[in-house]
This record gives sequence, structure tokens and C-alpha cells, in this order.
Amino acid sequence: MKSTWRKHLIICLFLGLLAVPIYFLDLAFAGGSGGGNWITLDFRGLIFWTYITLLAIHVALSSIAVLSFPKSGALRIHFASMVLSVILLVAGFVVYGKLRRVIISNQQQTLMESRRPLANVIELKEWWYFPDDIYPTEIRVNVVVHESGRFARNVTGEQTDPSGSSRNVFESTNGPETQRQVGNGEAFTYAFPLKILHAVH
Repeated sequence: MKSTWRKHLIICLFLGLLAVPIYFLDLAFAGGSGGGNWITLDFRGLIFWTYITLLAIHVALSSIAVLSFPKSGALRIHFASMVLSVILLVAGFVVYGKLRRVIISNQQQTLMESRRPLANVIELKEWWYFPDDIYPTEIRVNVVVHESGRFARNVTGEQTDPSGSSRNVFESTNGPETQRQVGNGEAFTYAFPLKILHAVH
């Protein structure tokens, strides 16, 4: 049994020391990349911390296995433990991803539920381009508000091409000075001055 533990500790020490070259490998291959118009991505730490997590799982499993099956042999135990550790690590990433998506979905649902009472506070009756829809300088709207407060809005125009990609073609330039105090049930016309970002084809 002492021989098995000795081999086990030597293997664990070797795997622990292996983290040093993996750290420098991580810095060399997972650093920031990209240039020009590309977004710079920095994955430093991804390889290293994945290995550290895998090593922690492996050491825990192999130590339990050595205690439970001391006659099985250290190499056999470590091989089986490493395979099981990889499976557990992948399963952990999958479960974490699913849980994260569920949490984000719940947060979005909670946010939408909190905003639901405000959905009908402003009722849009009509909107149009001014002076026309070919060379508009404003978007004007007729609205009715159903709750007293400060009215402040912005608009953006988006164009989608046949490939499915989209871009903003105009945006409103309303400043804080254009905000107005409104009362419950008040109906009025509001103008959004436009800034043309891209010509519409």
C-alpha cells in the first residue's frame, strides 16, 4: 500500500509541475489576437485554468481510488481517473452553460414582467416622416400618455439587406432640453429631429 501511495504522490507531483509549462504555453497561444477592424480577443488563462480544474478533479478522484482500491496499481488508477475527470469536466461545462442560459432567461423574463405594467403608459396613435419619406428630416408622432411624468424618447432607423445583416441608417438627435412634463390622458404631437447615418438604397 505504501508503494502505491508513493507512486500516486509522484504522479500527482509530476502533474502539478506540468502546470508550469502549461502556464507559459497558455500565455503564448491564448493571448490577445486580432488587429485592424477585428475585435481583439484575449483568452489568457483559459488553457491554464482548465488544466488546473482538471488536475484538481483528477487528484481528488485518484486519491479516493487509491484509498478504496490500493491493490489496483497507481498507473491503472490514474489512467481511469483521468478519463473520468475529463468526462466530469466536460459535463460540468455543459451543465454550467445550461444553468447560465436558464439564469439569463429568468432574468430577462423578470425584467419583462417588471416592465409589463409600463407597456401601455405611452400609446402611439400615428407616426410619419417629415417632410416626406424620401428625404426625411424628422419623424413626428401622435401619442397619448396614460400616466403623468416626464416624456423622453429617441428613435433609430435600421436597414436589413438581403443577406440578413443590418445597420442603423438614422437616429434622432433629441437632447435633454426636448423632454417635457406630461399629464395623465394628455395627447400631443412630438417631433424627432433625424441625423442620417447612411443613405438608404
